[in-house]
Amino acid sequence: MRKQTFIALVAVLLSMSATCVWGQSVTKPAKLKGIWQMCFYVSEKPDAPSTLRAGNTFKILSDDGKITNFTVVPGKGAIVTGQGTYKQISDKIFRETMVKNIHLPMLDGQNNDLEFSMSEDNNIMSVKFFIEKDEQGNVIDAWYYETWRRVEMPAEYPQDLIR
Repeated sequence: MRKQTFIALVAVLLSMSATCVWGQSVTKPAKLKGIWQMCFYVSEKPDAPSTLRAGNTFKILSDDGKITNFTVVPGKGAIVTGQGTYKQISDKIFRETMVKNIHLPMLDGQNNDLEFSMSEDNNIMSVKFFIEKDEQGNVIDAWYYETWRRVEMPAEYPQDLIR
């Protein structure tokens, strides 16, 4: 009797642990929230390897699902170029719903699914999205690719920073 009870107990524990393991996601969710700076791969010569250089456009993905895009205009300040909401809908896709986007006005009020991948340290995000038509309804049918680098706070205030 003890042997049967023991075997039944082991079977129950094994099935419970298998259920717990199978119920967990194999991949970690991406850390999308934060401030991101658009970057470009640039090479000094045609045969030289490219390096990632910072641009003037930023994307803020907040904790509450809000998105704000803005661009710094050298010598003039900054402008907000888009506002809306975002939601991660899978391990590889997040959806932006822009209320207003002055850079890509055809996206106003539309769901735009962006395919993304993250670097191992979650600090570089490669994004790909599809635009079917422009704001006048002309067919574009093109994929757009962007690279974003997470903006981090340094441990100390940089001495060479120009404000």
